[in-house]
Amino acid sequence: MSPLFGALKETNQILEFQITQEYTGHQKDICYLVPMWKEVLDFDTRHGALSLVKKAVREYSPNQKLSGICAVGNVGMDRNWTGNKMAQANWYGYGRLAWDNDLTSEEIAREWLHLSFDLTEDAMKKALSILITSRDTYEDYTCPLAVGFMCKPGIHYGCDIDGYEYDCWGTYHYADRDGVGRDRTAATGTGYTKQYSPLKFQEYEDIHTCPDQLLLFFHHVPYTHVLHSGKTVIQHIYDTHFDGVEKVKEYQAKWESIRDELDEDSYKKRKRPPESAA
Repeated sequence: MSPLFGALKETNQILEFQITQEYTGHQKDICYLVPMWKEVLDFDTRHGALSLVKKAVREYSPNQKLSGICAVGNVGMDRNWTGNKMAQANWYGYGRLAWDNDLTSEEIAREWLHLSFDLTEDAMKKALSILITSRDTYEDYTCPLAVGFMCKPGIHYGCDIDGYEYDCWGTYHYADRDGVGRDRTAATGTGYTKQYSPLKFQEYEDIHTCPDQLLLFFHHVPYTHVLHSGKTVIQHIYDTHFDGVEKVKEYQAKWESIRDELDEDSYKKRKRPPESAA
């Protein structure tokens, strides 16, 4: 989370999301982004009484009419706009969150599924389970422990261990034979942790209190470093990658099991209309 949220008190602010899945599988992978956006909106900056991002953006803007939420997105020439139809849920979710920040990820996903398909309750549960877990699954088989996005340069989809690009985004994993992660501490690294509120700084600066899910963004650690879960870093990376692949196989089986309740175009996730319809 940007340390500017909560710290800015006299500047109009607009929070920007990225709907397009440029770095989350290029819409070839299912990655429901609403859970991530909810984490952003509900993040506690520990800056005063209005410390949640969703409150700080509005209340700390001198002209609240110039505060808000925007997003980067693109659609293509596909019949359903997004190719992979499940990616439509991100567009819908962005709109719903802009109007009501308190909706849950599951509520929004269920709304979209009801509007997009005619499913039995059993099929609805299967489709819903795919959506609401897909963000974590994508993270599992690409970039656990906040190592940064690891996808193919230039095309931005497909796992690639050398797939980091932009130094200004801090996405290099700084892996070497001894360890992995970026040292952003004030004590020995770039000092980025110091930009957060004092309480957040203390949490992120100390390797013992830094959450596992942010560890490699803030710290360079040996592969044998033991996480709060009790696993070593390298074992966690191995396990989550295998877990992620198994979850994708489960998604495939669930999607296949509800095929009879889907229209053919949605089932196949056809990327372009047939020539006869052009």
